Amino acid sequence: MATQTYETHRHNPKPTGIGFLFLVAAAIALTLAWFDVGRTVLLPVGVAALMASNLTLLAISRVYTTNLQDRIIKLEMSVRGARLLSPAQQATLEGLARPQIVALRFASDAELPALVERADRDRLSADQIKRAITSWRPDLDRT
Repeated sequence: MATQTYETHRHNPKPTGIGFLFLVAAAIALTLAWFDVGRTVLLPVGVAALMASNLTLLAISRVYTTNLQDRIIKLEMSVRGARLLSPAQQATLEGLARPQIVALRFASDAELPALVERADRDRLSADQIKRAITSWRPDLDRT
């Protein structure tokens, strides 16, 4: 992960701008088509631009939703780790990659400490962590 500073901390959502540009193009093309200016060409162009805008913004919305849920899961696991893990294991948990931490949420309280250590030691992927869980703890709130 890149180091963040004051100069680099701002979020620049380029896909949102692209979706907005598609929306502006659709509005212009459909407005001109409404007034019979190049209707045969501009009507399909406007509809295509509107569809592109919608698809772009839907994709962005899914990515943002999933990222937010992952951040919340990371926080939940930190709180859960404070209750269940030794200080050294808590440090290990904090050092794991986000996908690993997200996968660990399914582990029961009893198997979490050993699985945290194994995930770090054996560099388990998220899928490997999930497969190693013997007592599954469901997450029914994920969308």
